[in-house]
Amino acid sequence: MANEPNVQQPQDANDPPSETVVELADGMRGRWVVASQGSTHVWDLDTLTYTRRPGPASPSGAFDYDGIAHRITRVTRWPRVGDQSLVWFDDPASPFDTEQFRRSSVIVSITRAPEGT
Repeated sequence: MANEPNVQQPQDANDPPSETVVELADGMRGRWVVASQGSTHVWDLDTLTYTRRPGPASPSGAFDYDGIAHRITRVTRWPRVGDQSLVWFDDPASPFDTEQFRRSSVIVSITRAPEGT
């Protein structure tokens, strides 16, 4: 099936089982943690929200509205390991007039978010 993720098992048998994929795509479900060079990005494909969490090594630093889940309005580039993502959402201060976007740095992994996070 076209939207089925390429599931990989952890290499270390002592690691807890986790689901990793190479890319996210329209029509997929679940909550995913997308790790880029300096930040993590939570893509909740069940609620269609996006949250950016910059890390201390983030090349671009902090942005307004980091750490807040935003309703995705469109995706120009879906996350893919080795590439960047580009996601759009309404500006919380002016949702009828302005759109915000977030372009990730190069993505290093995409993992299903643990339950309860």
